[in-house]
Amino acid sequence: MQSLEAMLSLIVLVWCASLLLAPLEGQRTDDSLYRLQLVSDAWRVLYLRGDFQDFGDAKQAQIDGDLETLGYETALCFFLEGTRFTNCRGGGQDQKHEPLVSLHRTVVEDGLPKEVMFSVGK
Repeated sequence: MQSLEAMLSLIVLVWCASLLLAPLEGQRTDDSLYRLQLVSDAWRVLYLRGDFQDFGDAKQAQIDGDLETLGYETALCFFLEGTRFTNCRGGGQDQKHEPLVSLHRTVVEDGLPKEVMFSVGK
């Protein structure tokens, strides 16, 4: 009988020790490289479709359409020059978008090079 009590006590002790010593939260996987690759791939898709030839407001409908498709496929928000070109238009101040990763790229607008920021967010 004493050996049964000792075994149960040992099981309870090991169980309590594992609860106290085990971390409550698992370590988060660093996915920053994947996010950077995702935004780089999205930029490449837009670039290869030719959306950045004669870049400007005249191309807004085409670029927004392509961003809508990318957003539908990835369930993310894409922003080019802030919210000038995006698939996630916010309604007000309470709907601020949080960029996860951003890239700075150069496009040609009116024959002059211009640096723009391309971001992916929630």
